[in-house]
Amino acid sequence: MERKKQLNLMREEDRSYLQRLLMESSDSELSAVDDESEGEEDSLEEQLQNTDTEQEITSEEESDREDEESGKEFVFGKDKTTKWALQIPVVTVRTRRHNIVNLNSRVKESATTAKTVLECWRCFFTDSLLAIILENTNKFIESQKDRYDRERDCKFTDLSELKAFFGLLYMAGFLRNSKLNTSDLWSTDGTGVEFFRLVMSRKRFHFILQSLRFDDKATRSDRKLLDKLAPVREVFDIFVQNCRESYSLGEYVTIDEMLSKFRGRCAFRQYIPSKPGKYGIKIFSLADSKTFYTGNLEVYVGKQPEGPFYVSNSANDVVKRLVRPIAHSGRNITADNWFTSYELVLDLLKANLTYVGTVRKNKRQLPPSFTSPVGREPFTTRFGFDRHCTLVSYIPKRRKNVILISSMHHDSTIDETTGNSNKPEIVTFYNATKSGVDVVDKLCATYSVARNTKRWPMTIFYTMLNVAAINAQVIYLVNNKESSHAILKRRHFIKVLAQELTKEHLQKRSHVVNLPRELRKRTLAISEKDKETEHNESSTTLLCVVGKMRDEMCNKEGQCQIDLKDVCII
Repeated sequence: MERKKQLNLMREEDRSYLQRLLMESSDSELSAVDDESEGEEDSLEEQLQNTDTEQEITSEEESDREDEESGKEFVFGKDKTTKWALQIPVVTVRTRRHNIVNLNSRVKESATTAKTVLECWRCFFTDSLLAIILENTNKFIESQKDRYDRERDCKFTDLSELKAFFGLLYMAGFLRNSKLNTSDLWSTDGTGVEFFRLVMSRKRFHFILQSLRFDDKATRSDRKLLDKLAPVREVFDIFVQNCRESYSLGEYVTIDEMLSKFRGRCAFRQYIPSKPGKYGIKIFSLADSKTFYTGNLEVYVGKQPEGPFYVSNSANDVVKRLVRPIAHSGRNITADNWFTSYELVLDLLKANLTYVGTVRKNKRQLPPSFTSPVGREPFTTRFGFDRHCTLVSYIPKRRKNVILISSMHHDSTIDETTGNSNKPEIVTFYNATKSGVDVVDKLCATYSVARNTKRWPMTIFYTMLNVAAINAQVIYLVNNKESSHAILKRRHFIKVLAQELTKEHLQKRSHVVNLPRELRKRTLAISEKDKETEHNESSTTLLCVVGKMRDEMCNKEGQCQIDLKDVCII
């Protein structure tokens, strides 16, 4: 019995021992599993930390922000080479050389004698330019004579009739009826305009409109092998040259593109959805930001054939060609982000020209912290300074960023007149000078002479007429600034221009015998009225001259020493 009890006790002890072994093994396994899970959690945390570290390293914006918060003085562009100082650099001179401008907009010597409206217009459409148009138009009429049965239906034109044709185009623009059907303008039921019927017949107007040419059609095919703009090249170049030689632009000029509406067939027709016409011929323009005088023009024709007219169409080269007449003058150029690049700013500085313009965010010279508006409050500004120019990033509203570059400004001045907007002076200057070409485009469209046409050279010629009217008024106002009778409103200026252009032809037509009696009577009355007006103006001028001479010839006692016979001779 005792032996059995001992065996039972041993068995119980073995069981408890085995249970303890099992419990210990299970605890060790569980602890091992826990250790493994803790190890996995630690490794996961390490991975998260590693990825955060990689993001901080790869995120250039965060690094730039940390640099700014930590007080570092410089940031680098995306190209890793362009260096921008965050603080205003020490200025060693009082005023930089390229900021010293002593230029005022003025009329050049070739146009100082132009006093009347017609004389100012003739500064751009000179006798040589009109002679080219007249010669090529008559050549085309000569080639079309076989298509007409009667000789009088295709007779040659002359200079007075050509100017009268231009005058009718201006008059239609003055009335804002340039797109109106000519049957309505020449209507005799009381709804038409008498002036058109008095100057020329509707049939003759259509004939000149169809026959108007600017080059010799016989040699055009050879010239087009080298120049896409061959049908209008000679006339356009002379017109642009006249614009350069007649007026000196002011210190602030604008570069932008104009779009002359055209939907016909043209190899270089452009589509610009932001423009009112959307389709048309793109013309790069250089205009005065204050007077809106157009100083230079260039038609975009795409890629030219290899030859003398082949040029680069990159934005930098377009700007350099447009500013060539004003190089080394100290003027400032304002343009939008299509033209702007860091290289262009430096190149213009070499020509002593400053530049202010908006910048696209994909430029490699921009620091990432300047291009992103995330985390920035509205109406805040960041400045970056280079040796040659200043970069500014302005937040006008939440999540919107405006970036500008200027080689004219070299500080972080905020315009106090903008109130709570806190706009930098660079932004307000850009807003004040950016609209030069846009205003010219708007002025052209307000009283446009352009008619619907399928010939793209006519579209360019209509633009020349519109620009000539604007430039002529600028010269007229400068040359007559002391006169109390100067025409100030553009609408009246265009009306007088149309009347002056048609005056000579109207006087000739008043002597045509086979005109209808009533029409001839009205034409004669208007021509006689014009003669009487000219006589009164000349008499007034003569009295002014005599009065001035009398004042100069009188002695101190007030006795005049001039003889009446001398006055009659005068």
